[in-house]
Amino acid sequence: MPHKDYVDPKGYRADPDRNIRRMGDEDGEQRAILQATEACSEAEWVAVSDFFQNYSRLTFGDPKEWKDFEKRNLRFIQRYPQLQKAITIAFNRNTAFEEPIDKFILMFGRLCVEDFSEIAVCCGNGYGHAGQKLLRGLYERAVTLRYLHEHPEEIEDFLDYYHVGQRKLKLACEETMGADTFSPEQAAEIEKEFAAVKEKFMVTHCEKCGTKRLNHTWNKLDFVAMAKKTSLGKLFAIGYIMPLRHAHATVASMVSRMGLTDQGATIFKWEAQRKEADAALRAAHNVFLDVLRVQDERFRVPGLKEQNEVCLQDFVDIWQKDSNA
Repeated sequence: MPHKDYVDPKGYRADPDRNIRRMGDEDGEQRAILQATEACSEAEWVAVSDFFQNYSRLTFGDPKEWKDFEKRNLRFIQRYPQLQKAITIAFNRNTAFEEPIDKFILMFGRLCVEDFSEIAVCCGNGYGHAGQKLLRGLYERAVTLRYLHEHPEEIEDFLDYYHVGQRKLKLACEETMGADTFSPEQAAEIEKEFAAVKEKFMVTHCEKCGTKRLNHTWNKLDFVAMAKKTSLGKLFAIGYIMPLRHAHATVASMVSRMGLTDQGATIFKWEAQRKEADAALRAAHNVFLDVLRVQDERFRVPGLKEQNEVCLQDFVDIWQKDSNA
């Protein structure tokens, strides 16, 4: 039977005679592909057999990391039902809003629920840097949510900038995928919608000559300035700047995964980033509490204010420095 030039998707098993056997041969026979020699210690055999039996199977989630996460963050897990209760009160309701700002606050807030859940999944599996990358998106949405809640007169600009984004997408697709990517009708509609809002997003490019350019965002403020105008500004470093180092192609993102052997050789640190995972979850938890506060301030949902107070105290209890307190 010919050898296989790939890792068998059906996996491998270790038998009592210290053989590694292939599970996926067509004739059903589990052929031995490796056998431990007398020089192989028991510790080495356990490591090798674990590698083959676990690494070869495609899995989604790491039970080992789940257990370690639970050990490190037991109080978060125990208190999470209270946070879930607040989420249910805030978002599991049927409403009929007439004002754009109200629709935005509810729907954007619900997006933040998904952001927080995605961060928790990554952190629970030891992917701390992935959690950091997602934290940036949650922070941006939460800041925008808070800012527009406090400046509802600007919601039209936020919504209209969608047409600028659509035109940017159209131009990029036509450049890379061909001029016929969009039908003539679709292209005309995108250009029409863009032309209708373009002027409100033009900003001065050169004070001396008076030229203008299309702004890169919907607000005259850049995101940093916007964040500092909200209560989330104090989380700017841990919610935005630090995650940015992992989300973008930076030296910092590379250095964070580099290590040295005893002999001075450079290696990639493949192990779970548990410390970073806990930091990302803590920051995300803090940011997400403001998302819930905005829902209460905007809609005065019965019971939400009281539940938010419970969640705030839980946050303090969970993340205080003395984990045994």
